[in-house]
Amino acid sequence: MSGPVRPYVITGGRSGTNRPALAIESLVSAVPAADLDPDLRSGDTLNREHQRILALCHDLLSVAEVAAHLRLPVSVVRVLVDDLWDLGAVQVRPPAPQADRLPTHLLEEVLVGLRQLR
Repeated sequence: MSGPVRPYVITGGRSGTNRPALAIESLVSAVPAADLDPDLRSGDTLNREHQRILALCHDLLSVAEVAAHLRLPVSVVRVLVDDLWDLGAVQVRPPAPQADRLPTHLLEEVLVGLRQLR
C-alpha cells in the first residue's frame, strides 16, 4: 500500500496520553544510547517514527519542532514523545511558567539600551 500513513495508524489508534498534554514548547532530548534499556537500544521495539524522534532529539528540540521535522501533526508527535518518555528514552523539559518569564517591557528596555551602545 503506497501513500501517506494515517495518523491513527502511527499512534496505534490513540489520540491522547496518560499525562496532561505536552505543551508544544516543551523541550525533548534523547537519553544517551548507553543509558537505554538493551531492548530499546536494538530499536526492535520502536516504530519508525519513534526512531526518527530519537535521531532528531540528540539536541534539545521542542515538540513543535519535532512535528515540523517529521511533517506530522503536533497531536501525533505528543503521543509518540509520551511513549518514549514512558520508556525512559527521552527527557522532557516543560516550558518555564509564565511567572518565571521576564516582562516584555523590560526586554524592550534592554534592547533599546543595547542599540544605544553602537
